[in-house]
Amino acid sequence: MATDAVQTVETRGRPRIRDDDDILRAALHAFAEHGYDGMSLRTLNAEMGLSRGTINQRFGSKEQLWYAAVDHEFGSLTDDLGAELQQRPVPDDDLSRLREGIRAFLIASARRPELVRLMNQEGLHSTGRLDYIMTSFTLPTLTPAWQALNRLADAGVVRRVPARTLLFLIAHGAAAPFTLGPLSDRFDPIDGPLDLVDHIETVTDIIVSGLRTARPDGADASNGRSGTSRRKRRA
Repeated sequence: MATDAVQTVETRGRPRIRDDDDILRAALHAFAEHGYDGMSLRTLNAEMGLSRGTINQRFGSKEQLWYAAVDHEFGSLTDDLGAELQQRPVPDDDLSRLREGIRAFLIASARRPELVRLMNQEGLHSTGRLDYIMTSFTLPTLTPAWQALNRLADAGVVRRVPARTLLFLIAHGAAAPFTLGPLSDRFDPIDGPLDLVDHIETVTDIIVSGLRTARPDGADASNGRSGTSRRKRRA
């Protein structure tokens, strides 16, 4: 009986057990919130109910944790993006694929707003971490859309824009209400609460319309949208 009592006390006093996914998601959020230098492993351990040194034992140094968290969360974003693109049939033309790619990226970003917040942090300084994000995730994700845009520009369908312009329009412009939530909320008295689906469809239309070259007759083009009407779905 005494042994059982001791075991009960020890069990109750043990730190919580967290799996690696939980830790990596929490770490990414902390890096995005506080920046690399401001993020504290000791604080993260405490906030997660882990004993001091637990995260170091599992992932090594703070730098190693950063890379593991980035790989984990950007990999999940890539999976979300691919899954979203498979949800709807897309006509076999570059403009439609471009529109669906922008839309899918915004939906995936709405689910993981801390990733663009991390980019806002890392984008302030020229570091190896920023280079890693660019070469491992940003450029591979952006390149298919940019190549399609260049083919469309060669055909005279859209204006030619730099890859930088495309990235900032989508990730740091259209996705801003997700990453800057408190600022977005300040518009609720004017606009009402943010409707994610409506916002994503609207900004996607605006971007694609802005990319298209003007037609001589002033006719409104389809902007590459799939179907004749919006089909709202939860982001």
